[in-house]
Amino acid sequence: MARWCYLLLFIFIFSEVSCNVLPNEMCINYYRTGEDFDLKQLEGIWYAVYYWPPIREQRHSCAVVDFKRSSPPDGCNDRVDSDATFLKASYTNSTGKKIDLYYYGDEEVKHQMRDCNRVSDYIFVDVDDGYVMGINCSNGGRGILLARALPTNEEVEAIVEDIDIMTGRKGSPNCKLP
Repeated sequence: MARWCYLLLFIFIFSEVSCNVLPNEMCINYYRTGEDFDLKQLEGIWYAVYYWPPIREQRHSCAVVDFKRSSPPDGCNDRVDSDATFLKASYTNSTGKKIDLYYYGDEEVKHQMRDCNRVSDYIFVDVDDGYVMGINCSNGGRGILLARALPTNEEVEAIVEDIDIMTGRKGSPNCKLP
């Protein structure tokens, strides 16, 4: 009887570790392109025009995300590689609150930092001229399509149709597009 208890305990512990680690690694392996993305490409204004999965509340206008070169937030310097490219992304959420996110890294898998203790694995994919897709692998592969200029709904749908790795995933614009 004791052996069964130890075996069940071992299975429980092993499965708990797998559940916490495996989905993140699976996401990274699935979306990985083999090409490093240069974060400097994101500097400037971008519009958040499409989300996978859809966000429930649709905004009246698309979120405007301003990416600027930065350094880590106060108190976080010792947690990141000082040589890595670092960007601050600022936007106003649907409730009117200003949000700052930080992205850093020079290899394919980047990191998204909300604060010193909340860091996510993140992949950016250059989808088309003026479009970049971001995938948060620490949040179940939640995706966002960013556009350099505000596109029409038809333009976004055409871009989304051509993103093979998102085929079969439900998504939608989160704002009214022209």
